[in-house]
Amino acid sequence: MNTDIKQAMHVEACKSFGTSEANENERHWDEDKIDRKNQDPTNHYDKTRMKLNFEIGPDGKIHPLGYQKKSLEVRLQERLAELGWKPFKPDSKIQPNCCAKFIFGGNHDRTLEMAFGNQTVNLEKDADNGLLHRCEEIEHWAKDVHEWCARRYGQENIIGFQIHLDESSPHIHALIVPVGIRPKSSRECVMWSAKFGKDRFEYGRILREMHTSLYEEVGSKYGLDRGDSIDGRNVQHLHKREYIRKLTKEAKQAEKAVKGLQTMMRKLEQELLTGRNRLKEIDEALASGKITLDKYEAQKADIQKLISDYQVKLDDKTGKLQVKEQELEQLTKDAAKACSVIQPFRNHKVDFTPPQITEKVPLFGTDKWIERQNRLIAKQFTEIVCKIESLYRSDAARQVEATQRNILADYGELYQLRKDVKTLIENNDELKSTLETMLDQLANPSLRSKIFAIADALAGGTPAVISSGGGGGGNSDSDLRWDGRRPDEEEDAYRRRCLKAAIIVVMRSSKSHGRNR
Repeated sequence: MNTDIKQAMHVEACKSFGTSEANENERHWDEDKIDRKNQDPTNHYDKTRMKLNFEIGPDGKIHPLGYQKKSLEVRLQERLAELGWKPFKPDSKIQPNCCAKFIFGGNHDRTLEMAFGNQTVNLEKDADNGLLHRCEEIEHWAKDVHEWCARRYGQENIIGFQIHLDESSPHIHALIVPVGIRPKSSRECVMWSAKFGKDRFEYGRILREMHTSLYEEVGSKYGLDRGDSIDGRNVQHLHKREYIRKLTKEAKQAEKAVKGLQTMMRKLEQELLTGRNRLKEIDEALASGKITLDKYEAQKADIQKLISDYQVKLDDKTGKLQVKEQELEQLTKDAAKACSVIQPFRNHKVDFTPPQITEKVPLFGTDKWIERQNRLIAKQFTEIVCKIESLYRSDAARQVEATQRNILADYGELYQLRKDVKTLIENNDELKSTLETMLDQLANPSLRSKIFAIADALAGGTPAVISSGGGGGGNSDSDLRWDGRRPDEEEDAYRRRCLKAAIIVVMRSSKSHGRNR
């Protein structure tokens, strides 16, 4: 028998909340509806105990269930409207979270004891528990949980707080709107991340802290221990192959998000560079008298505003990129761990009755009686041993299967590594060939002087025109597209880049001349 007396808390993100859920929480049902509900073997709604259900109102006091004039979903919509909630379009596949659904409970026997004390509760379907009365301890516990929620989320954001005593175990349903402060306007708004984190790692940390806080402030007063940690639950609840597939899918999604954020950041950096170059251009235009001071100040203000907006967006994308990179790193580690770890043998607990002698010793034929009893005991003992052996044989087969899968995974990784090595060797050969060509160019005195002239021109910011056609005259068409010095680029790095670009241009030019000749 399980003797653990623990608290329980479940949190579910909710994108919408309908009338059927509201009716269930507030028990706006007639008897026909209850009977239809109980046709499902997993449901157990006791009509004789429904009068004992209650809720805690905004005043923090005990009230009959469903006493408020406005229904639960209407109250939710009104609070969302107060906060300026604007969901996405109805046909959008992605919708934000607007509320959190909590369920608070605990050990079955302990919660029944809090609700009904020493009274006998018949949990069979269609049982008559009409003589039961509600004990004060369950009300005190519900009030303490309500105060705990109010401290964390604000009383005005608790839309509903219903306590059900008509099911198998007493429990609480709480509907709460997560509210945060908008950074720019400092106004309150619906914000899931403000209360439950920006990603699943932060959510896990917050959830662990919530369990601890609930135990310290409420559960410990009522003999309810802190719930077990949820760390690693997915590995146990999912088949290993499914878990690895899930991690791989999430890692691909995170990698795709990282690449998308990197692309957006590059575009924003390019826009910032364009804006700064535009500022330089109007500075030069003002100095040369091409534009008036009024026009200069107007253009400068517009450009600076654009630069400021781009910088804000860039900072936002940088923060999101860091979060996604951490998420991708953790997913990669989890996947690698799942592929390599073999689960240990389980400590099986086999329920059996020890072999016993149940017959009295006869006055006559004692030897035959002893022989018969020994045969019965041996049979029972053999059955027990065979059962234990079967369990551990199954575990051994599972170990062998896991080892074989790991070997296949290792072979796949080895194959991928060989491909990577081959690619690196090819890239290395290509780079080596390019380096030798560059050295040949530098060894030629005429090309060397040309390379250094172009490199000096680039480093000094002077335009350098290299003909893309044959002949020695040159024209206005240039193979060189130069973006100038990049923001925060070191002097030495910039000069090396100038030299490299000059060598590439001369190499292309010399090849073109060779073809023309």
